[in-house]
Amino acid sequence: MHRFPLPTKHLDIRRCVTSGQVFRWSQSQDGIWRGVDGGSWFKTERGEVTSNSPPEVFERLFRLDADAETLFPALLAAGPELEPYLDALPGLRVMRPSDPVEALFCFLCTPNNHIKRITAMIDHLAGFGPRGSDGVQRFPEIGAIAAIEESRLRGLGFGYRGATIPHIAAQLLEHGGRSYLAELSRATYREAHQELLSFKGIGPKLADCIALFALDHTEAAPIDTHVWQAVTRLYFPDWRDLPLTDVRYRTAGDFLRNRFGPNAAWAQQFLFYENQLNWRSRR
Repeated sequence: MHRFPLPTKHLDIRRCVTSGQVFRWSQSQDGIWRGVDGGSWFKTERGEVTSNSPPEVFERLFRLDADAETLFPALLAAGPELEPYLDALPGLRVMRPSDPVEALFCFLCTPNNHIKRITAMIDHLAGFGPRGSDGVQRFPEIGAIAAIEESRLRGLGFGYRGATIPHIAAQLLEHGGRSYLAELSRATYREAHQELLSFKGIGPKLADCIALFALDHTEAAPIDTHVWQAVTRLYFPDWRDLPLTDVRYRTAGDFLRNRFGPNAAWAQQFLFYENQLNWRSRR
């Protein structure tokens, strides 16, 4: 068991774990946050973290090795227009899940979905994995997911994902499983993104989510409705109220990469979460 102080400078747990980056965290009525990441579990209470893993694992998950004192000035130097976004969301960080398999299949549950249902689906999927001696439900390996019958997932409310999730798991096994994902993490962002697009059921936005959160490519800038609203408001006013086509998706993503380089994911995360919080008031 490990106990260590909860870092509070440049880290807001709630903002990080409720901003669409991870889905296995919850807050109890007494305000305690509990989360699972790969083989690690965490509990935050009264300024302290309790975990089965050392503080280095927690720091890696919340990307605390990215020094905010250096990173945020670099973001603002490249894009001064981000200043109100950074000011409005102190402590928001781009997270780095430890298990690429878990992150990939969690994001396969997200398209055309909402948080409550996504969380339920991921809990069901985790239920096919082993339970550790500490009582924490581990995520299943690729082979176990590939063996799940489509009808069983559909019965659990997965809809069409009941077919795509085991199918993509089977494809991953054919490519080499975890070793293949490790290769993609070492490849360039564009190489990894292109590979992911070859899987039936993975489109450009989902490929970006997987490239970022499963493979640690911070050039990835997933563009959903909220990011699209933000980038058209800031950078492409002629495209406001126009649909997000594949061509516009590539153009907007390349714009963020050209402007922010390897920090594109950070810019995207602030644009996404700020718009998610405030889009109704802008209507």
